Amino acid sequence: MAVTASWALFRGDARAIAAFDMSASGFWRSFLAIVVLVPLFFLSCLSDRKLLLADTGIPPEQFPETLYWTTQYVTLGIDWLVLPAVLAVLARPLGLSAGYVPFVVLRNWTSILSALPFAALGLLHVLGLMSDQALLLLNLVLLSVVLHFRYRIVRLAFGTPVSVSIGLVVLDFLLSIMINALVVRA
Repeated sequence: MAVTASWALFRGDARAIAAFDMSASGFWRSFLAIVVLVPLFFLSCLSDRKLLLADTGIPPEQFPETLYWTTQYVTLGIDWLVLPAVLAVLARPLGLSAGYVPFVVLRNWTSILSALPFAALGLLHVLGLMSDQALLLLNLVLLSVVLHFRYRIVRLAFGTPVSVSIGLVVLDFLLSIMINALVVRA
């Protein structure tokens, strides 16, 4: 249901927002989308691991598997929670309180749709059906599509002007980069 409604939103059908549960319990349930994201994330991480091995020349038997996987999943968990926490603090001062719950619900459930193409490309890459270069190029294209989708979700949930909407998407993106950098360094 969430993927179908997310696809409708992606296609520009704002009426699809009615398919999402915006109640308090719906808000908390939306965080369970991570259960679906974990296997998709796993495929993307397998592909990233393959890229790391090729880039660093580390023999597979010497690759720090436990450290790598722990870092990936700790990063995912923190990233999953930080933006909603930051916005919970900033929503009232920024005048975004009314859109907070819809945004978090939409962000959480549409993350599944956003992760699907990355996972599919990761699988093709791991199976040797896609080169490193093709993967990187297509991931960059997908990233721009996902960022634009996030922008549209922000506009729909908060009703903010273009500049504020772009700022919120950039905040989300920069928080993700910062979290990844901090976890990798720890």
